[in-house]
Amino acid sequence: MRRFGRALTLMLLLACISTALATFAQTPSSTQLLLREGWTIQSSADVSVPGELVSTPGYAPSGWYKALMPSTVIATLVRERVFPDPYVGTNLRTIPGTTYAMGSNFSNLPMPPGSPFRVPWWFRTQFQVPQEYAGKTVWLHFSGINYRASVWLNGRQIASADKMAGAWRVFEFDVTRLVTPGQTSTLAVEISPPQPDDLAITFVDWNPLPADKDMGMWRDVYLTASGPVTLRYPQVISRLDLPSLDKAHLTVTAELHNATDQVVDGTLKGKIESLEFSQPVSLPPQGSQTVTFSPDKFPQLDLSHPRVWWPYDLGPQNLYNLDIRFETSGKISDAQTLTFGIREISAVLDAHDHRLFRINGKNILIRGAGYTFDMLLRTDPSRQDAELKYVKDMHLNTVRLEGKLED
Repeated sequence: MRRFGRALTLMLLLACISTALATFAQTPSSTQLLLREGWTIQSSADVSVPGELVSTPGYAPSGWYKALMPSTVIATLVRERVFPDPYVGTNLRTIPGTTYAMGSNFSNLPMPPGSPFRVPWWFRTQFQVPQEYAGKTVWLHFSGINYRASVWLNGRQIASADKMAGAWRVFEFDVTRLVTPGQTSTLAVEISPPQPDDLAITFVDWNPLPADKDMGMWRDVYLTASGPVTLRYPQVISRLDLPSLDKAHLTVTAELHNATDQVVDGTLKGKIESLEFSQPVSLPPQGSQTVTFSPDKFPQLDLSHPRVWWPYDLGPQNLYNLDIRFETSGKISDAQTLTFGIREISAVLDAHDHRLFRINGKNILIRGAGYTFDMLLRTDPSRQDAELKYVKDMHLNTVRLEGKLED
């Protein structure tokens, strides 16, 4: 089963790529405020007041541990030298709750009795809401929580653990009525660890799983502001004329959401270098819509002589920018920039049922290796850069993510 699971993971990764999604990096709107500094964490066993009080300015944390986000509980405790570096010797086994049998898959086991990580942990911070958010809709975003969370902001609960669950999900909340631009807000998040049957982060045999099962906020938390309509998840899908590569057919999509209780009429506008395209959109109250620009209706998206993206050992990694925005009443409600490459990846079976992969119409031999997270889900750009240099030095062209989505 393990061998089959790994093969399936590789196929899932390549299947995702074969849809020719050309997205590489998404830049949120310029209003983004990352909430990375000023956090403290503490076990709920040592906090005797409810979230309504923890999330108020008057609450004074005592004995809490300083933290930088993103972070799991144990990552913070290692950083604060509560526990030793688990990568050294047998230090991992000295952390309370690490009593599972060596070699077992801890993610499939319950937390042992007496573990300090059987109970939820609190994550708390205070931040100043930018003055330029005045008059706009304010959104609080969670890019990754492991595994369940209840959230309070300025004394009000905005999410509960029965609804806010899943390590791979993203969440956003309209907090306009709970914050005041120019003033300080207090955010408190109570996070519970995954249970044995949860689809959470697991290493199987790549790493031991830490005693907290990587409980925490393992991706960014941030604020944004928009007009009445938000723009989310822009995407460019490319199809090429093969084998000539002399024309690319681009399809652009984006999701719009009307945060108001009234109909909002506006225009979604996009630009890729000198190519411009737009279409009117009418959104019902609290309504959402995926808007598509396809070449059959927008012939300017048939791009002649495109700069094609190739794997590093076959050619240059040419990139384009998509600037996309939604305008209503003569104002920009929301906007994003997307960096993408024009490419087409496919897979076919030959007469012997061997799978052949192709990039831009050219056969490519998949030469890959597995890659996994740091055991404590810590992100280190310099380490990632070094590891990818190793990948290139070994002349590999594929990285298998084992079902985990890195940053």
